[in-house]
Amino acid sequence: MAQTFRTYCAGVAFAATKNMHAILNGHATEILKIRRVGLSNAQTAAVTGVVCAMEHRLYRTGSPGLTTPTAVTPVSMDTANTAPTTATYGHAGTIAGTAEILNAWIWSSDEAAVSAATSDELECLIPLNVIYDWIPHSDVQPITLRQNQMNMVYNVSGAAGLLHSYQDFTKE
Repeated sequence: MAQTFRTYCAGVAFAATKNMHAILNGHATEILKIRRVGLSNAQTAAVTGVVCAMEHRLYRTGSPGLTTPTAVTPVSMDTANTAPTTATYGHAGTIAGTAEILNAWIWSSDEAAVSAATSDELECLIPLNVIYDWIPHSDVQPITLRQNQMNMVYNVSGAAGLLHSYQDFTKE
């Protein structure tokens, strides 16, 4: 069984053209496989009518890189496991490489309001806020990060609100 980890970026402020959460594999032989990526609205103060254009990106060409991000530490699902130390985990920073867009969507960064819930509060429900979910089947490969390849949640436009995000991955 593969060693499994989660990176979690809590309360990241939206900004146009920003890395909201990335994993960059820097190891020559360890392979990281992305199993699930999810988002949650973290905005609690009033923000009205703001939407963000977002993308799920994969960087495999053009010398992918991420310098000076706000770092996060992977959490192991088994305390006997050690997260890859040559990988970069975090949000913000300077992005390099050529992006391949896997998915694009509009995200409402309004604060969630349970008492006056509208359709944009549906993004707060965990089953509905998963943007990538690997199907555990022998015929379906997960996103595979080899050396100098990166998986990223990216905010194209929109600059109000806060976002929680996570990426589950295995080291193989």
